[in-house]
Amino acid sequence: MALNENERKILDVIREDPFISQQSLAETIQLSRSAAANIISGLVKKGYLLGKAYVINEERPVVCIGAANIDNRYIVQDDLIRNTSNKVQATSSLGGVARNIAENLGRLGEHVDLISVVGNDDDWKRIKDHSKYFIGLSSVTVLDNQATGNFIEIIGKKQEILIGLSDMSIYDCLNLELINKHLEKIQRAKCVIVDLNCSKETIEFLQAFTARYNIELILITVSTQKMVNLPDRLDGITLITKHDEMEDKFQRPVQTDQELKKMVQLVLNKGAKQVMISKDSDKVVYGNYESIQIFENPQYSKGRYEWGQNEALCGAMVYANFHQYEELGYDSIQVGLINAYLTLDCLQIVRPDLTPDKLKKDIVNYPITGRKI
Repeated sequence: MALNENERKILDVIREDPFISQQSLAETIQLSRSAAANIISGLVKKGYLLGKAYVINEERPVVCIGAANIDNRYIVQDDLIRNTSNKVQATSSLGGVARNIAENLGRLGEHVDLISVVGNDDDWKRIKDHSKYFIGLSSVTVLDNQATGNFIEIIGKKQEILIGLSDMSIYDCLNLELINKHLEKIQRAKCVIVDLNCSKETIEFLQAFTARYNIELILITVSTQKMVNLPDRLDGITLITKHDEMEDKFQRPVQTDQELKKMVQLVLNKGAKQVMISKDSDKVVYGNYESIQIFENPQYSKGRYEWGQNEALCGAMVYANFHQYEELGYDSIQVGLINAYLTLDCLQIVRPDLTPDKLKKDIVNYPITGRKI
């Protein structure tokens, strides 16, 4: 369960001084003793503290590494007319692939930490004010001389992308020097998820590091431009990507089911443990060493925009891996896909009603089965 600000403050103080008195603890965070006692009791019930001795349950986190930015979208209401103004519907939301995945996991009650870089500006304040309830942000580096990442999309009235614009230069700072400052946290992770806003050099280092400590590594792509950061070898990793990104990267068609199958096989031949390729919002092809399956969206509506699909898939899939959904008759891929397709249906980056109980109900109400290809 996600922590609120006072809960996080209390845990931070206890980490510094496990033997602090309750009165001193209350004074440090400027609360009454009774309020501090209630919070401590809540932390015990949630499992963050073990008993009255303030022993912290240091659960291994999921670590997400990559972008945290603002997404701005402008949906053209009529046919786009160039060289003049057009009527649009404007939306703005928190974004960044790594941040979106982290929020999915946080809403599901998972202990998740984000490693990213942001500017010391109003966009970061907006991201922080929302995300702090779901995501550990202590490893986000704030830079005074950089602007928080921004992404702009112009979308046609049929929800097709007309043009995308991005200012992601800040992620050049998400380099090996910065990653080295967080190796202790990464080493403790039970899973590491990296988006391709990180450099190829950084990702290859994380490949070697996670392999050394037997930590699951998931790579998730972000755009055709950032496919240059995909390592040449994918040994042992899970790759989550889109068909158009793979089409651009490998200069071969990825449209039909058979073409999707061949692309999955290509990735597996590069050493990947498993791979998921989404084809717009209508289907996802999944493959591992045993089989390749296709999962079609039972609620598919042609032209629906893919807001947050792969991030939702990744977050719920990772969560399901740790919570024995197979005992309910569903594997983690199915759980991830249900969250992905329902995220498409709500047209928000992260489902605002996502909880562990809601997800359990969803897998009963929205069954998804695959077929081998």
